[in-house]
Amino acid sequence: MNRKTFIRQNLFLGGALTVGTGTLIAGSNKDPKNLFDQELILEFVFAAHRSLEETRTILDKYPLLLNCTSQFTKGDFETAVGGASHMGRKDIADFLVERGARLDIFNYAFLGCDDFVKKWVTDHPNFLNAPGPHGFTLLHHAEVGGRKDLAEWLKSKGLTEKMFKGIFG
Repeated sequence: MNRKTFIRQNLFLGGALTVGTGTLIAGSNKDPKNLFDQELILEFVFAAHRSLEETRTILDKYPLLLNCTSQFTKGDFETAVGGASHMGRKDIADFLVERGARLDIFNYAFLGCDDFVKKWVTDHPNFLNAPGPHGFTLLHHAEVGGRKDLAEWLKSKGLTEKMFKGIFG
């Protein structure tokens, strides 16, 4: 095969793959029936801040909402278990965990996984000052979860803020 033929064939094949893949990706999420409405996600996340019964009712009707994330302001993402955690609602957080909710370091600080949080912060020191939902810190989550030893450890590492204000705009 000569150079000119090789280039033509590869340009054609590359173009076909690009167009074909782009069409598949572009068409994969266009059907609004495949996505939850943002208002429903917000309703679920807000429920998890305050009411176990309301959280259970919504999740029973829409089980796939479990790990959906709302965005309150630019970059301020929160799941239902995240809302339950920073509000100190262990009953709701436990219910969501039993259903398979994905957890993050802030949930672990709230729920009492002290050794994990300490190991993670020791191995990745920047997490000490990472903002959680609405800017709540690991210290806030540890304290609202009644994790006194973890809260003291976080303070000994230099974390004094319970909330980083204005971080999301």
